[in-house]
Amino acid sequence: MLLAFISDVHANLPAMEAVVDRLNNCDEIYCCGDVVGYYPYPDEVVEMFKQLEVKSVMGNHDFAVVTNDFYGFNEMARAAGTWTTKNASEETLDYLAELPLSIVTEDFSIYHGRPGEGMEVLFDYVFPEDDLEQFVVGGNVVVGHSHIQFVRCFRGRFFLNPGSVGQPRDGDPRAAYAILNTENWKLELKRVSYNIDEVCEAVEKAGLPEFLCERLYRGY
Repeated sequence: MLLAFISDVHANLPAMEAVVDRLNNCDEIYCCGDVVGYYPYPDEVVEMFKQLEVKSVMGNHDFAVVTNDFYGFNEMARAAGTWTTKNASEETLDYLAELPLSIVTEDFSIYHGRPGEGMEVLFDYVFPEDDLEQFVVGGNVVVGHSHIQFVRCFRGRFFLNPGSVGQPRDGDPRAAYAILNTENWKLELKRVSYNIDEVCEAVEKAGLPEFLCERLYRGY
């Protein structure tokens, strides 16, 4: 079975479409949260998630958009989140509100941020240089939130961040994702280019902060 892992799409439809075009052979798609936020395609991305039956956890941006609570967000994230709350359909907001904080299977556990049981799963970051071995004691772990793609293996178990589809921050502007083959447990980190110009035009039309466009070209 082929499983796809994505994260932090942030309502970037062109990036999501480019990734989906590469997932034709995948049996299931899992997302580590932040389906929306930053970019102006929340309804379109959520509709794609529904059609593809993507299994997703909730991210901190999803939570903020639903609750209209942007405490701790920087000015640009707050502006984009407020825009999303005002412009997303009720169906989209309902979908986001029903996302779970975690997905636990026999083979792996998925969280947005730090693995756990409380709200830290939404807000706490895990970076590649952190002590990751502590998290895989109970099995394989997949997270998002940092927008940095990486995988570390410990005694036959892995800690994976598939990277961000919609706003990479690891110096590579291409949309990031990962593929796991459960037949041989081969895990591959993937990237794909997409039309950033199209996103920038939509950002400008929506009146969102210009920096949200600029950072896509730099991958940060």
